[in-house]
Amino acid sequence: MTEKLFDIDSYIKEFTCKVISLYTKDDKLYIETDRTAFFPEGGGQTSDIGKLGCANVENVQNIDGKIYHFVENSEENVKFFTIGKEIKGEICWKKRFSDMQQHSGEHIFSGIVHSLFGYDNVGFHLGSETVTLDFNGVLTKEDMCKVELLVNKAVWANSEVKVFFPSDEELALIDYRSKKEIDGQVRLVEFPGVDICACCAPHVKNTGEIGIIQVVSFEKYKGGTRVSILCGERALADIRHKLDENHSVSVLMSAKEKETAQAVERIKKEKESLDYEIVGLKKEILSLKLASIKADKRIIIFDSSLEGKMLQDYALSLMERAEEFVCCFCGEKGQYRYCMVSDKLDPLPYAKALNEAFTGKGGGRNGIVQGTVSGEEDEIREFLTSPSV
Repeated sequence: MTEKLFDIDSYIKEFTCKVISLYTKDDKLYIETDRTAFFPEGGGQTSDIGKLGCANVENVQNIDGKIYHFVENSEENVKFFTIGKEIKGEICWKKRFSDMQQHSGEHIFSGIVHSLFGYDNVGFHLGSETVTLDFNGVLTKEDMCKVELLVNKAVWANSEVKVFFPSDEELALIDYRSKKEIDGQVRLVEFPGVDICACCAPHVKNTGEIGIIQVVSFEKYKGGTRVSILCGERALADIRHKLDENHSVSVLMSAKEKETAQAVERIKKEKESLDYEIVGLKKEILSLKLASIKADKRIIIFDSSLEGKMLQDYALSLMERAEEFVCCFCGEKGQYRYCMVSDKLDPLPYAKALNEAFTGKGGGRNGIVQGTVSGEEDEIREFLTSPSV
């Protein structure tokens, strides 16, 4: 069985080991060694990556109790890795330390939520973007603010994180969190005064190394609450990005950085007022256009200003002037939305012919058909006014 160096010391970055078994599958070479500092995927956390000998370790998995390092199944790697060969391993420390910050922060967060509200963490995923935690109870904005402050106070206390393997007798006396039943030796991770949880992953030595724990978002989820957090360097990068964005908004709005929300709200209301005025003006313009359109057998209109519901309203307004049907188009560059209406005949056959001729689609009933077509205005107009249609 592979010796798990990450259980002994999560800060081991380099190590030596011997190849004890290997096999190929598809485009990967699976390598088992007698010892490793690479953490295999598990418990909601992705595996470590790094170097093993001359190869890049892309993934590490625990398969049937054996830890395998996945590397490219290349001719060079197949020649290099032989059973019994001693090689050097090196984990990607940047990813490892970030994962430790996130996972340790998750333990503190889950422990405090459990102690305050009695809710259990029933789902955890440490992704490349954020950390998500699912709790089996509803948390409010006020709850989130309270928890966020307390978890950061736990970080600032800079307490030593304890990792240990209690005996069965000792374990029976410890009140610890665990998401599932565990077979064999239980590994506990303790954040003094905050949380004790069964966990197989590497963690920081002192809570101060987490840096900061930030609640990014939260929402109701499956009767409980899904929370997204960031810790350490990831949290700092996220805060910096949001501050830069807010600064840009403040410059554009000529507003103080602490008053950007009010400035945006003001602009939003001004825009809504202008949009209302524009709609009114468009209706006046369309009314003038309507007055200039004479009765005809088939009325064909192309007007890019007929946006949204205006397209149908405009067509219906002209319906009484058409002996057969009205067809209004809105769009540009050969891509059009249309509305065909009639109170004297069924416009559906005409619309189907239009769609077939101009790679269109659409449908309707009760004298109203709507759809889209691709073609030039002159060609569409000529087609619809042709006696053969």
